[in-house]
Amino acid sequence: MGLGRKKFDLCLVLIWPIIAALGSFALNAGLVVSMLLFLGAPVAYLSFKYPRYIKKVALFAAILSVPVGIIVDHIMQQTGGWLTYSIFGSFRIFDYVIVDQIVWVFLWVYFVGIFYEVFIDQHKNVAPISSKIKPFAIFMAVMLGLFVVAHFFSPALLNIDYFYLKLGVIGMIPLIVGLFKIPEVFGGILRAGVYFFILSLVYELTALSLGQWSFPAENQFIGIVKILGISFPFEELFFWIIIGAVAVTAYYKLFAENGDNSR
Repeated sequence: MGLGRKKFDLCLVLIWPIIAALGSFALNAGLVVSMLLFLGAPVAYLSFKYPRYIKKVALFAAILSVPVGIIVDHIMQQTGGWLTYSIFGSFRIFDYVIVDQIVWVFLWVYFVGIFYEVFIDQHKNVAPISSKIKPFAIFMAVMLGLFVVAHFFSPALLNIDYFYLKLGVIGMIPLIVGLFKIPEVFGGILRAGVYFFILSLVYELTALSLGQWSFPAENQFIGIVKILGISFPFEELFFWIIIGAVAVTAYYKLFAENGDNSR
């Protein structure tokens, strides 16, 4: 793949949030259409252009996104932290979880992973999937299993106040670990974070303007911020828009990469 072609791909990806936002407003898009514009289209494009990364990135995205998508959406919908609208109408998994949310999380995690591989890591050879992916998958499966048990036998345990804040604090752990275990790649992780900060902020403002999701229970958050006249929780700004992709990339480096930077 020539350097010029990769620069073209990078330029296209960099301007894509604006294209996706304009397309969403032009179509008066719902959740699924905007999801495909902001996440699905660049994921499909990068996967087509760089298929050697698909297996590793998709495996990591599936392991992380299915438990996280189910658990987080359930608790946030149950507590009123957020409200999203499904293309499947009233159909819900475990009473609260919408299928769209699981797909959304998968696409977002996949986009973060393949963006890092293509534009930040840029090694010619794809490193084998780390052996650490197995214990990571087991851990995520256990978390999902505990959630299922709680849902059926003790649902009150899932009514967690300030869940977004608590989850975000726990999610920062890989950043702290990464500073000590992989300091040589932390600059690259932050560069990826800058791009996804822009994409996520544009996506957030677009989605809220079009009513694709909302945050009805303001008492579940420590504060509300307002950007361009649009209000949303501080936790959304900090834990998703600012550091969300940084944390996911750190997880990816810690659990999916084999740690060999000599490729």
